[in-house]
Amino acid sequence: MNQKVVGSLQVIASGICFGFLGFFGKSAFERGFAPGELLSLRFSMAAVMMFLGYFIFDRSLLKLSKKYILYSLALGVFGYALFSSCYFMALQGVSASLTVLLLYTYPLFVSLFSILFFQERVTKTGWLALGLSLLGLVGLVWGEWSASSPIYLVYGFCSAVFYALYVIISGKILKGVNPLSTSFYMQLGAGLSLGLLHFRDIDRPLFLLQNNFLFIGVMSFVCSILAMTLFLQGLQKIKASDASLLSMTEPFFGVVIATIFLGENLLPIQMLGGGLVCVGLWLTARKQTSA
Repeated sequence: MNQKVVGSLQVIASGICFGFLGFFGKSAFERGFAPGELLSLRFSMAAVMMFLGYFIFDRSLLKLSKKYILYSLALGVFGYALFSSCYFMALQGVSASLTVLLLYTYPLFVSLFSILFFQERVTKTGWLALGLSLLGLVGLVWGEWSASSPIYLVYGFCSAVFYALYVIISGKILKGVNPLSTSFYMQLGAGLSLGLLHFRDIDRPLFLLQNNFLFIGVMSFVCSILAMTLFLQGLQKIKASDASLLSMTEPFFGVVIATIFLGENLLPIQMLGGGLVCVGLWLTARKQTSA
């Protein structure tokens, strides 16, 4: 099979896994988690699970050059940890629909940064797919849009910018490096940095894990290990701008999952928005097939 098609399918699968974040996030807040606590435990447990799996079955996956270990740790801290923190800080003062909309402006930033810094060419089909997907996203997250303060809008845009930079930089500097290895060190960097920031002593994380171990474990496996590794694998096969568009399966499936598991109802405009997102994804995937 065409490697670009494989990469596209991996990014789409990654988006489906990330789509469960809303379900797990709402459930976690009902269980008494603060946003920073949830993020630090999610990434830390993912790192522990990957370490144990690699140590038992294939220790070579833990071996990277010092340069790539530092790159991966830095991307975990300044990429995933930073953009996730901005996203959840925005969520504290902005409606959930608007927060998602702000984050998923990131494909636009990816395309612009790719043109400005790496002279990548975006085709007319690419711009059409981006426009349809962004328009569809507006319909998909249609609902109550509100912000208690402009600073929360800034956090939302920062989450998009930092995620766009993460996508571009990781696609460039980790090209050809095993995503199974780099994903572990990214999870480790994000988990350690957020843990040091949000936990003052060991009692609180132990208490949370004692009562929610299986819940955090499933979330870490689906939304971190599978989601991040699949995305990094796909990013090695297709351009960052195309990967960012295909990852818009996340808000699409996020709405579908919320409808199925949380009993939320889809409005007609959301159905139309979902259709436009699918058209944008189809155009992007079709471009990979014909490349």
